[in-house]
Amino acid sequence: MHLGLPFHCLNRIANILPVERKDISQAIGLSPASHARRVKTGRFSTVESDRLIALIAVFENALTLFEDDVTATTERMSSPARGLGSKRPVEMLRTSVETNAVLDFIGRLQRGVFV
Repeated sequence: MHLGLPFHCLNRIANILPVERKDISQAIGLSPASHARRVKTGRFSTVESDRLIALIAVFENALTLFEDDVTATTERMSSPARGLGSKRPVEMLRTSVETNAVLDFIGRLQRGVFV
């Protein structure tokens, strides 16, 4: 049996990343009703857990790009990016394809490729 991450990880992630819990929930596609269910069960689904891990990976890469400037990283993750079709990177974590596109975009920025 595959279990998702414990729900308390949301608080730990919110304390590490400069992102509010509600924004993290939205980023991983967790509706308010699902959020309430996760509080009761004490565990995320495996899909939600994968999205949380993706969020951490994206923020880690973005922090490197912005030389550990948390404010700049948070602003860029929450702002539309032309290289992502004017989508906000934080909104693109629901599928592995979107997450990989964000990671690729960050990689291009690190290499100075802006197209």
